[in-house]
Amino acid sequence: MLSKLVSIDTTSTERKNFEKMADILVEESQRMNLTAEKRTDKRGIPHVLVSVPGAPKKAKKVIFVTHYDIVPAGEGWDFDPFKPFVRDGKLYGRGAADNKSNIVAALVAFHEVLEENLQLKVNPVLAVAGGEETGESEGFFKTLEGDLAVILDVGCESISIGASGSVRLVVKVFGQQAHSAYPYKGVNAIYEAVKVIEFIKRKAEEFEKTVLSKFPAPTHYERLPRRMSATMVSGGVAANIIPGECNITVDVRTIPEENAKEVAKEVGDMLEHFAKENKLNMMVEVKSFSNGWYTADEKVVNTVRKVAEEVVGKPLKVSVELGGTDGRYLIERMPVVQFGTLREDTNFHGINEFVYLTDLMIVKSFVKRLLATEL
Repeated sequence: MLSKLVSIDTTSTERKNFEKMADILVEESQRMNLTAEKRTDKRGIPHVLVSVPGAPKKAKKVIFVTHYDIVPAGEGWDFDPFKPFVRDGKLYGRGAADNKSNIVAALVAFHEVLEENLQLKVNPVLAVAGGEETGESEGFFKTLEGDLAVILDVGCESISIGASGSVRLVVKVFGQQAHSAYPYKGVNAIYEAVKVIEFIKRKAEEFEKTVLSKFPAPTHYERLPRRMSATMVSGGVAANIIPGECNITVDVRTIPEENAKEVAKEVGDMLEHFAKENKLNMMVEVKSFSNGWYTADEKVVNTVRKVAEEVVGKPLKVSVELGGTDGRYLIERMPVVQFGTLREDTNFHGINEFVYLTDLMIVKSFVKRLLATEL
């Protein structure tokens, strides 16, 4: 089933094969004796909801959140990204990890519960969105109601209970445009911008040591830090002109305890102070900010962690994601926990993406066991 889904190009930016994929998911669900419906939103994007016939309607409703759309494959692959194959315990292809493996894991878990006549302790729904990678599924996610959301769109190295926030700024550094044959007549904005970039790098290193969450990160960091990066630089209009302007895009990832709007002001003020001290002609624009979040319901977190630990056979830490997740659309209405097949080294959003087949089985077993657990 996973090979079948990965072979269908569902690139989000083109809404490619969205209807086809939604129809296949409904057909596959019905083939497994599950109940499925296609729901098309105001944007014309189809989403799929899958449930288990006979589930106890008065039990707590658990929504498993996934998506079928993918980021563009891009160039540089060692093979056709839409001709999946298995090698050394891995299935390769765009979307293998993010997020089609989690769709399959949940569907098969639902099916096995039904086939084995296991007693359901919750009322489960699998929500499979389209347009997630472009942010177009926000409206659909906001229609979902339940008692617990399980985001199957992260890794299985830990139980994740939150995500980082983000701040996006653009720094406009101004110089004096001139003919490149007469550089002394101008002020090169790119050279001025280099000073700002070096400052951003120094402050980013400082943030990672001093602005720390109380929660661990899933990987790399012991505790989740605030991170800051210069992610885009643009300047110059022609090869023979000293540039009069250079723009730097700055991406900040906040810890969930911070207010993103306040961080945006803090970083903006910091950059403007640096410009004043160094006599730079510069302007800072805040483009966007979004708060991080975390689930505070310890009872739910401990219950879900216990289920995951029983499946993987070892203790798991409780962490907060380095990036953002769709939990931000649900956290105000219900607790949110996260677990999935997107292990750090699976190249999701990169070339030669793959998923470990063992992780596919782990997530299937996790979902199956959670369905039989009292919350």
